[in-house]
Formats: sequence, C-alpha cells, structure tokens
Amino acid sequence: MAIEITLPRQGWSMEEAVFVEWLKKDGDEVEAGEPLFSVETDKAVQEIESLDAGILRLTPNSPGKDDKVRVGDVLGYLVAAGEATPTGKAAAVAGPAAGDLAGSSHGPAAVERRPPEIEPSSGGRGSTRAERSTATGRPVSPRAARRAMQEGVDLRSVQGTGKGGRVRESDVVAAKQGNAAPAAAASAPVPSAAPAVPPIPGRDEKVTTLRRTVADRMHRSKTITAPVTLTTRVDADALVALREGVKANAKGKKSVPAYGDIIMREVAQALLEHPALNARWEDAHIRYPDSVNIGFAVDTEAGLMVPVVHDAPRHSVQELAEATRDLAERAKARRLTPEELSGGTFTITNLGMAGIDAFTPIVNWPECAVLGVGRITEEPVVKVEKLAIGHRMWLSLTFDHRIVDGAPAARFLEAVRGRIESLGRS
Repeated sequence: MAIEITLPRQGWSMEEAVFVEWLKKDGDEVEAGEPLFSVETDKAVQEIESLDAGILRLTPNSPGKDDKVRVGDVLGYLVAAGEATPTGKAAAVAGPAAGDLAGSSHGPAAVERRPPEIEPSSGGRGSTRAERSTATGRPVSPRAARRAMQEGVDLRSVQGTGKGGRVRESDVVAAKQGNAAPAAAASAPVPSAAPAVPPIPGRDEKVTTLRRTVADRMHRSKTITAPVTLTTRVDADALVALREGVKANAKGKKSVPAYGDIIMREVAQALLEHPALNARWEDAHIRYPDSVNIGFAVDTEAGLMVPVVHDAPRHSVQELAEATRDLAERAKARRLTPEELSGGTFTITNLGMAGIDAFTPIVNWPECAVLGVGRITEEPVVKVEKLAIGHRMWLSLTFDHRIVDGAPAARFLEAVRGRIESLGRS
C-alpha cells in the first residue's frame, strides 16, 4: 500500500512552511532515514528525513519551490516496486474557488477563504489536502491560484494545459496577456486627470520568509511593548585584560572566548540576581521562567537570526565560546533546529564589531529585555590623579516597562557593569 509523505511539525508553533526542494527525484528509491525534501520555516531551512523506504512518486499537485505547505499536507507518496501512484484529490493546497475571485466586489484583497473540503483518506500517516479547483471542477496549482488572485484573472475562463486539464501558472499568465488587448480596445476615453507621480526607478526584491518573520516580530514588539532604553559607560580595562590572558592560554582549544562570551557569562549571572529582567508578559500575568536562556544576534546573508544558549549560567566561559561559535556557524548555514531558535528569555546584540558605540535595540518580544553591546575604545582617562589610556565601552539596555520599572532595570544594568569592571578580581 502506498505511504503518504506528509509535512511533519518541526516545532510546537509551526503551522506551515515554504517548500524549498525535493532531495530525491520522482522514481528514486528512498531508504528510511534519508533526507527526502527541505522546507523553510520561520528562521531555518530544515531537511526532512523519510520515515519509510520505498520508491518516490510525485503527483501533478506535489509542491515545488516556494509553494506554501501546511503541517499534515500530503506532498507525495512512497510506493513499492510495480505499484501504481495513487490518484485522487489529495495533493493540492486548499484555496479560494473561482467563484470567490469573480464574485468579490473589492478585488483579490477581499477574497473570502473558505475551509477546504477534505476527502477521507484510505490510509497513510498524514492528513490529506483538498484539491484547489475552478467552478468547472478542473484542478488548479497553488502557484496558479496565487497568480490569478494577484492579476485578477477569473479562473473559470482559463484553459488548463496540465494533466487532466490542470491549470498552471503559465496558463494564468497566458490568459492575462490574451485578455489585455481586447480590454484596452474596448475601453472608452476617460477625462484627463492630474498626472500620477511617476514611480522611482529601481528593482523589486521578493520578501523572504525570514525577512517577513523579522519584520512581523519587530513591528509587534514596537506596537505591543512599552520600550525604554538605558545606557551606561563601562570601564573595560578588566575585560580586555581577561581576554588577553584567555588568548595566551588558549593553545590547543577549539574556540577562544571572545568579548561577547565573557559578557554573556556576566549577564547570565546577573539575571539570576535580577529575575524580573528574565521574565515575560503573557496575557494577564507575568511569567518567570525557571531557566536563563540567552539568545544572541547573528548577522547572516539571509538576515538576522537569534540562536539560543539554554541554561546559560551553568556554562563556563569556555563552554559558552564553543556553544556560540557552533550556533553562529550553523545559523549562517541555515542549519539550526527549531529548539535552538526558541525558548529564549533574554537577548544580547553586539554591534561593537561594526564600530557602533551605543544604540537602542528592540526587545525580542515576548522577552522583557535586550542588551546592546558597543565597541571598546581606547581613550584618555584619569587614574589616581594621573592621565592614562583606558578602555571604555557602552551598554544599552532596552526593557519592557509593562513588566519592570526603571529603577529595577537600572539596578540590573548597574550589576552587569559592576561584574564586567571587577573581572579577574578575587
């Protein structure tokens, strides 16, 4: 019996993903445990392994690159040698019918999305997907339906060229081009109006899943939280001295602790003493997590990612260095697991390497606070009534005033500053 290939849930909050690619071709033999396809979730590209062995069979409605798929959707099948590929209406993402598109008085933006009609499945692991179809009963690919919505094309008027009359994206494009000329010819002259502002020359870039996720979360943070930023200037002489000593003794070690690793260690310890900054707002109550899990911002080619070091206070500086290096490298390769991108209770973002002194970081909602780390500079300072060269840096703490007041937040920032300035002292 054919086995349905479905999209598994890759995190407790995951509902859908963007399909990236099949890692096997139609007709290839697949072994249990082999990577079968990859999808892009909120912040990571995940390779999904096959749970069973068999021959991969794709259908005309199997997803392709950039198609959205939901948890439980049937993407294809694994069959035995000589077994036919199942047929039916179980492999297309549910969406609006042509009647919805044509009947809307407000255009595509006002389309009502009706619940999918799902046929019973005869077996397999995942739920089936209702087939997107026109009013004539012909199947429509997800990309074609999206293009029809964008272009305002009535799917009932589109001639499908796919298998079984399936409407493809190219069919929608052809229909749009074919209707453009008659529509223009039939249009009546209209009174002249004030000339529209000409568009600015440039290029358009598709918004990626990661960029949209970052945009949504940052906008949500700014509109939901009550952010306040405090800054403090830190004597970094002890930090620099400790780092130089660590470097000198780091022979044979895989990772040499960076300034950020040392600062993370001190922040983690300070959070144990100031749990209000480790809290989060949840509806009608404030939650105080049992653990301190620190996320740190990583700049990748795809955009901002925030991997999380769980139970940070339990790690030594050397262990933090190894953990952050591993997480950062895999973040840049988009190979982090959902667990490594979730569960954070506090975030650190470091722009010192970019030459930034101080800034106002945005809280990684629903966390309470985020610490911004600036660059370390050499400057003249007065020490014991003498002028000398010292190391100085700025820390910027943005916190949610709904959760904590200014005085407790200031005490936490002062505690972090004090711990950094007293590094190396017994």
